[in-house]
Amino acid sequence: MPPIKQSNNRVLKAFQSCRDGLVRSIMKMSVEQQDVDDILQETFIRVLHSDAQQQIKSPKGYLFVVSRNLVLNKLLQKSKEIHTELDEALLENDVDDTVEKNLYQKHKFERFSKVLSALPEKHRRAILLRKLYCLSHKEIAKKMNVSVSSVEKYIASGLKQCKQALYAQGYEVNELKLPVQLSQSNEERKK
Repeated sequence: MPPIKQSNNRVLKAFQSCRDGLVRSIMKMSVEQQDVDDILQETFIRVLHSDAQQQIKSPKGYLFVVSRNLVLNKLLQKSKEIHTELDEALLENDVDDTVEKNLYQKHKFERFSKVLSALPEKHRRAILLRKLYCLSHKEIAKKMNVSVSSVEKYIASGLKQCKQALYAQGYEVNELKLPVQLSQSNEERKK
């Protein structure tokens, strides 16, 4: 008998003798019933191909190893598909949330700009110099020809008026931060 036919017979006999055990083994790994036959067929083909290249010492054991690896690959592929679907769904939600948040922040900024422009000149100028140009209170006092304590009062009073106006219009206002932070470092936000 030629070696290839003998190899085919060995693998076929091993497959037939342990087929029920392979099915049970595959089913224990949470594989859907419709996938069992595909995995069995692929297992047989791979073992047959491997045995033709180099004779396998234990075809039965190798059948179980190959079937387990195929199941693990199938489960990994399904897991990746599920994660991809979840990621896509979450990204869609994030995009929707981001659009809503951006629109909310845009409207809030527009309201803040209107409220800011309605403030007295000294208050508005002190806030803009501090929050937009990141000048220190001392630098602002020098530019405006007023004392540092006056600058502090202008900023505190102006921000309080802005926050009250925004709150009255239905916007959330954090007491520790400006409604719209233009450009501040972490240290400046703590002040």
